[in-house]
Amino acid sequence: MINHSVFAASLAFITSHAFSADLKPLTLYGVEFTRSSTQLQIANETYKTIERAIYPRKLIVQTVSLKEFEGILADNKADIVITNSGIYRRHILNGWRDIVTLVTKMQPDPDHAIGSLILSRKGSGIRSWAELKGKTIALNTPTAFQGTLTIKKELLDKKYDPNNFFGRIGYLGTDAGKRLDAVKSGAYDSTFVGSCYLERLKQKEGRDLTREFDLVEPKTQTGSLCLTSTELYPNYTLLTSPNLNPGLIRSIAEALLKLPPNSQGEYWSFASDYRQVDNMYRAIKSGPYEHLNNWTVKRIWQEFKMLIVILFFTVFFAVWHIWRTGQMVTRATNEIIEFTEIQKKNIQKHESIKSALTVSGLSSVVAHELGQPLAASMFFASSLKKLIKRLEIKSVPMQEAVDGLLEQTQKANDIVKLVQNYSKTRGGLQGRAYVNHTINKVVTVFCKEHPDSRDFFILDLKTGDAEVEIPQIEFELVISNLIRNSYQACLHR
Repeated sequence: MINHSVFAASLAFITSHAFSADLKPLTLYGVEFTRSSTQLQIANETYKTIERAIYPRKLIVQTVSLKEFEGILADNKADIVITNSGIYRRHILNGWRDIVTLVTKMQPDPDHAIGSLILSRKGSGIRSWAELKGKTIALNTPTAFQGTLTIKKELLDKKYDPNNFFGRIGYLGTDAGKRLDAVKSGAYDSTFVGSCYLERLKQKEGRDLTREFDLVEPKTQTGSLCLTSTELYPNYTLLTSPNLNPGLIRSIAEALLKLPPNSQGEYWSFASDYRQVDNMYRAIKSGPYEHLNNWTVKRIWQEFKMLIVILFFTVFFAVWHIWRTGQMVTRATNEIIEFTEIQKKNIQKHESIKSALTVSGLSSVVAHELGQPLAASMFFASSLKKLIKRLEIKSVPMQEAVDGLLEQTQKANDIVKLVQNYSKTRGGLQGRAYVNHTINKVVTVFCKEHPDSRDFFILDLKTGDAEVEIPQIEFELVISNLIRNSYQACLHR
């Protein structure tokens, strides 16, 4: 029983809490639309209509400064706001959405209704934008859509620099009367009023500002019956917060759209095109496009996409071309070096062949010239040996001398024949030589020729004799030259 009582009490508390939350009043904020001095006839009708649509909840209407208004929109502290299209598009990323847009008899086109009219001091001679250059102007706030931003966009369209156009700018707030008085007193050369302010003031109070001020290049507009110096943008728009539920938003929209035009021809409708506002922000690099004042990677890509692509491929092609050219130059250089080496080898080979042919020719000549004297020497040596034998001369030294002469002459003759054979063809002689026998023979002859060389030789020949494939005379020459060179080296040491 206690459990049932606790459950019932909890359910009642939750239900009452939810019900009290549903009955929480809605807040509607505005700046110029809700201000009594600039309030339109449809303003009070709008508040009452919304209150009926959200019944039993209440509606609280608040008028704040533009700075406070911007903060409320940024933080989503309001439920409903009525503002110009410039402020709406500036905060669209915060979740605010347009529901209905104002239409009036003077501004029948909701897409082209809001602009700025420039007024200059009477008799100042300022009636054009060119004459306004370098002069002073009283504006509302640095970020105000109707006034500062619309004027900047107009200056850009006329090819002026909006940041360096005026001699001095004074920000005097959203009260148009205060700005007009500042111009009349001579504090500033010019100021602005919102679209239809001049016409409504004359209609309500009978005050004609055209008699007190000069108009700067007023335009005849097709979407508005009011004079402006700038282009026109969508009219006042009612925005709802993302905190409101869709059913409540629908009730508010249906109620306002059913509201009939009043005696001033004012009623709520739809704006279909906010592109002009977005284009303005993009051109002056403000609001959602303030990032265009800073160069980011994304912006650089968007602004210079084609140029970056062209530059990339140009650099890529240049690097590839340099690399390819380097490869070709390296290859050509290597081919030239290789060809040069081949040519050098061919020249050396040619010189070697030429030298060999020269030596061969000279050797043939020398061998031919030596052949006859050697043959004669051999003949005389042989004859002398036979003569000694016939005369039975017993002198041993004489016989050794004759034998040695005959042996050396025979050896010289063999060398001459060898040279002649080489001149004709390489490898013409065939034969075998015994290593130990040849070495002993060469050393014995060398020691006879150089008696003082016996102490230089220590022969350590292995047992047995090795046989090599080489003509005997060639092997003797090799061993003889080796011994002779070694002997001469030892003498020099």
